[in-house]
Amino acid sequence: MKRIGNYYIKSTVLLFTLFFLSCDDNVPVENTNALNPEIFFESLSQIEAAVNSSYNQFQILYQRDGYVLPDAISDEVVSSGDANFAPFNRFELNPTIPNIALFWTACFNGVGACNFVIGNEERMRTNAVTSDFTDADVDNALGQAYFLRGLYYYHLVKRFGGVPLKIDLETQLEDTPRATADEIYGQMIADLKLSAQLTLPKGSTEVGRVTREAAYALLGKVYLHREMFSEAKEAFSNVANHTLLPLEDYRDNFSESGEHNDESMFEIGYNGEVGTEQERWAQTGIGTSEVTFRSQDYTGWGNARPSEKVIAEFEEDDPRQSVAILFTDSLYGPANNLAFPGQSGSVGAPVWYKFSQLYDEVAVSENSGINVRILRYADVILMQAEVELNLGNNEAAVDFLNQIRNRAGMPEYGTAVMDARGFPVNTSEQVFNAIVHERFVELCGEQQRFDDLVRWNLDDQELSIFPDANFNNPDPSLRVVRNYDPNVHRVMPIPQNEIDSNTAIGPGDQNPGY
Repeated sequence: MKRIGNYYIKSTVLLFTLFFLSCDDNVPVENTNALNPEIFFESLSQIEAAVNSSYNQFQILYQRDGYVLPDAISDEVVSSGDANFAPFNRFELNPTIPNIALFWTACFNGVGACNFVIGNEERMRTNAVTSDFTDADVDNALGQAYFLRGLYYYHLVKRFGGVPLKIDLETQLEDTPRATADEIYGQMIADLKLSAQLTLPKGSTEVGRVTREAAYALLGKVYLHREMFSEAKEAFSNVANHTLLPLEDYRDNFSESGEHNDESMFEIGYNGEVGTEQERWAQTGIGTSEVTFRSQDYTGWGNARPSEKVIAEFEEDDPRQSVAILFTDSLYGPANNLAFPGQSGSVGAPVWYKFSQLYDEVAVSENSGINVRILRYADVILMQAEVELNLGNNEAAVDFLNQIRNRAGMPEYGTAVMDARGFPVNTSEQVFNAIVHERFVELCGEQQRFDDLVRWNLDDQELSIFPDANFNNPDPSLRVVRNYDPNVHRVMPIPQNEIDSNTAIGPGDQNPGY
């Protein structure tokens, strides 16, 4: 069984996921009286158990929905028509789609687990005097919970806009109205600032735990998305102890064997083990939903294939493409000597190679133990380039971009070669175009593209045409129009079961267009 530091992914700590905030009748609600805080938090092991439960809902989220939803609404994938992908790929969204409700529920269950830790700070501080843990242990526990709560709310605000803001135990199970997106972002910034102060730096805590560097990286990302560029620069300046992997190890960023490397900043852990079918698909947080289906969805079944648009974005000599995407006769496997597809029953190319079992195995199965990379140092470098551009420091922005280019062994921006390829960087607009290009190819298939396009106000331009055949045809009549409306589809609908059950949210609170 794969371990993360001193705790198992499959653990009895799952029973501490007490706070099921959605009233979906299909989701069992735990008895919140089963654990009495007055007789809990009395030992270090109990504190660790409560903190571990705060991580658990990300395993539920990224079992499928956490990667399906943001990737399918981007222009990086085309859907096979599978029901998990097609409505999002076509923007045929409605409030009753089960995946949307599951996404909402998992995030709010995670918020509740974080609040269980945060809301018991005083009890932990009191018990630290006579127990086997110290105030420093309490600080670290709180720092992890603040980070995770901020990350859960990051997912919620990006997919839904304003949502109920629940930050204390007293209102945890009360019906709560939608807060504004600004209020959610304000709380996230406050949480991540606290996390950066309380968590331990990389190398001082168990592998897989939230670190100080991860807290600063996510804080900088939030600042960037709020156009608070000076604050973002300051936050990113505190990200240390991480490096880009050399090109020969680049695929370690996406494989099971390369987990927790020096480029990885925060991962969601999976071990590939499953229980019964009922346990595995229960989505309650107390079963064995500790496998991610991305490898099977993307590479095995081909439910979400790389679009022609993302394939065309790679320069012909870019080695990152062969690590990201498998074409007919592409080499894969532990020794990189097998020709795709190489196995009977395989879907045809192209398919995603990223986060595939095929880095380490010769076949793909549903029971993948590949961790989901949430924060990668390459993303931080590219965000730093964007920050510098917005602060008027074009030269510094290009320097950051060239760190990514140098790792890939590609020509640098600012050279005659890149000028000839259509990527000069003599003006701010040209530097911006280089950033857009570099983020597209470096971070493809990593749930970044849609939010990037929205942040840049390029979503209407880039998402209004299907990114497959004829997406760049000079004859507009040959392009297939996509059902994208930026006034509607920048967010998803609030789940109908939340509107039906939450007395503080009514039909008039639904996102426009749904």
